[in-house]
Amino acid sequence: MFPQRLSRSRKRKSESILLAALLVIVALPAGIHSQAANGFTRLAALPALGGGRIWDVAINPASPAHMLVASDAGVYASTDSGGSWQPTLPGVRVWCVGFDIRNPQNAFAGTAGRGVIASSDGGNTWLGASNGLQNLDVRAFAFGLDGIGAGTDSGVALSPDGKTWHDGGLDRVGVSSVAVAANAPQFTLVAGADNGNLQAGSLYESNGSGWQVLQSGLPASAVVSAVASGPIDAAVPKRPLVVATSKGVFHSGDSGTTWTPSTGIAEQLTITTLTFSPLDPAVVYAGADAAGSSGGAFLRSVDGGQSFTALEQGLPSSKNVEVIATAPTNPLTVVVALDPPNGQASLYAESDTSLPPPPQLIAEAPGAAVPTVVATPSPTPRTSQAPSRSAASTQPPPGAFQRFVDAAFHWPYPLVVEIIFVLLVLYVIVRWRQRYYAEGPP
Repeated sequence: MFPQRLSRSRKRKSESILLAALLVIVALPAGIHSQAANGFTRLAALPALGGGRIWDVAINPASPAHMLVASDAGVYASTDSGGSWQPTLPGVRVWCVGFDIRNPQNAFAGTAGRGVIASSDGGNTWLGASNGLQNLDVRAFAFGLDGIGAGTDSGVALSPDGKTWHDGGLDRVGVSSVAVAANAPQFTLVAGADNGNLQAGSLYESNGSGWQVLQSGLPASAVVSAVASGPIDAAVPKRPLVVATSKGVFHSGDSGTTWTPSTGIAEQLTITTLTFSPLDPAVVYAGADAAGSSGGAFLRSVDGGQSFTALEQGLPSSKNVEVIATAPTNPLTVVVALDPPNGQASLYAESDTSLPPPPQLIAEAPGAAVPTVVATPSPTPRTSQAPSRSAASTQPPPGAFQRFVDAAFHWPYPLVVEIIFVLLVLYVIVRWRQRYYAEGPP
């Protein structure tokens, strides 16, 4: 059995044992200002989710009204800023979802045991895309200008297009989070691990010829739940990095060479998700999911992760923030997914009007576009539509036993086998002791 995880995988295990150019300022609709004055507002519920959980949210950077959600019940899509949702990839547990920054019409879903499933129409229809993928439990994506990185339960996989994959290394660890540390002069990833062989450390950076451990300033024996990288402004020509570990949050301004502890986070609070504003490297959002218990938190930093303060107006008392997504709008759009212990997963959104004007961003490579501010959408509910019929996946369908387990208990399939094996061994031991001590030797 794996050690306890502080990211999505810890929730998965607890359930099984008991059951993401120039800046152009665009005019803001008046309705968004009134929404921001009240903090977060709740978006429409996901149909047919039931007691399932939400694991990831992605906002189309070119069209923020278009969002995808990864959940226990598959992928949901909205084209009206969360005013309504349609299931577009039902029947499979999805850990992560995202849009390719080079072409947002290309969307990708990382699943529990079925690898990567891709869409070329923004998430309306899907096809299996796991050719070359060595581990089919895909937990995180990182989208760069030269390719895509995927964090799996056995290392990192790399792909130029999200359809054909090859082994990227770190095969002996379970990767909980990946982020693009640089696009130039070479595609560089930072990966955080939460299980496996972590004796040397749990945070790694690719250097063109392999992986090196990033440990200077980080505590020993800590596991990583989230790592995030920000955009580049003219003042600091490097992507800032922030990492959440089991022993605190740390930030780096030198591509991860050294790390400094962040302040403002309660000692008993374990941050499990992080994201930067796509328009400002000084703005970072952090969330805590409370590991399935009541509680959690939502915080913001306006100094690049050096310090954080709570920003929770409009959120319920038990926040349980599973994931945070942002969109390049002015004011910035922020969407959070909550997974409270009662199983009623929900989505909330706000426009962060209290941020200062964003700085001028610069590109990492010749010809690379910088994030462009787009108009802020507002939720406009639509009449629910019938689920879209997904194109036939190239992945084989799950077996009857796995379908039963997923539908009834939301158990990850490999853990079911482990639990049954352990229970069988315990039964044999109990029966042997009963026969030997109560009934006597044969």
